[in-house]
Amino acid sequence: MTDNNKPHPNMIFGYRGLAQAWECDLMGHLNVSHYFGRSSDQAFFMRHALGLSPSYLVAENRGTVALQEHVRFHREVPAGGLMIGRSAPVEINQRTMTVCQEFRDIDDNLLTCFKTVIGFFDTAARKLLPWPEATLEKAENMLIDLPPHAAPKFLPASGKPDDTTRAQSQAEGFVRLGATAVNSWECDQFGHMNTMFYVRRLTEAVPHFWHHAGIDLKQTLSAQRGFAVGEMCVNYVGELLEGEMVETWTAMRQVNEKTAQFEHRLFNVETGALAAQVTAITVHFDLETRRATAWSDAIRAKLQAVTLGLDGD
Repeated sequence: MTDNNKPHPNMIFGYRGLAQAWECDLMGHLNVSHYFGRSSDQAFFMRHALGLSPSYLVAENRGTVALQEHVRFHREVPAGGLMIGRSAPVEINQRTMTVCQEFRDIDDNLLTCFKTVIGFFDTAARKLLPWPEATLEKAENMLIDLPPHAAPKFLPASGKPDDTTRAQSQAEGFVRLGATAVNSWECDQFGHMNTMFYVRRLTEAVPHFWHHAGIDLKQTLSAQRGFAVGEMCVNYVGELLEGEMVETWTAMRQVNEKTAQFEHRLFNVETGALAAQVTAITVHFDLETRRATAWSDAIRAKLQAVTLGLDGD
């Protein structure tokens, strides 16, 4: 159980819904990509509160773009779990803003927190712009301090990652575990792939990593063991557009008693450009007790055999 502080009264209500069975994964809980879908829904209400209505954004060729998201997952959400979103700005700059989003259940138990850096975006020129003065004024009136339960815990917040290539990633020991194209239904009103579908690429790559490490996922699940993401930091480096091809390159960076740290890099296949860099803490847990549990010696040895180590080690 985690900190159950009440939400700040300045936070804007937005998303209100529930986890559907088809959004839940093999572990029996809402898949992380669908948390990002809720975050995207909540962003509509935050923009509207800032004076950036959907009709205004369309008429003026404006939008917002996520630059970095730091996410902490506090509780599982099962199928049918009710979810309520709230958000408020925690830092305001000329072209960017950091927004805290909280999702809680119907009893105000904290489910997940997003700390998201967003930018004001010209959807025609595809570049950042200064916020409108009216938006800055509204944001100042909503400003709150970042709650402790939303602050980075095990993964430090980081800036834009160093530029890298697929060839460099392969030379470092990263493995190509995902390859897809960007579908039209994955793109949002701002003309690029929605953040939810960046994360989908990671959730589909990880099962391939377990196979790469010599771990039988079906056997693991039958032994009532599973995995959950505890914390993520996503850096969005470049836009991905409809029809473009995407590869996911993955490495395990560290193995601890009950957790492991992944790094994922998404590349645009045609241009070779880095599109996103993600670090994530995965928790090994008991599917019956729904609590973290230590890796077996055999599994840990397999993971250590394919671990690259942290940068600088």
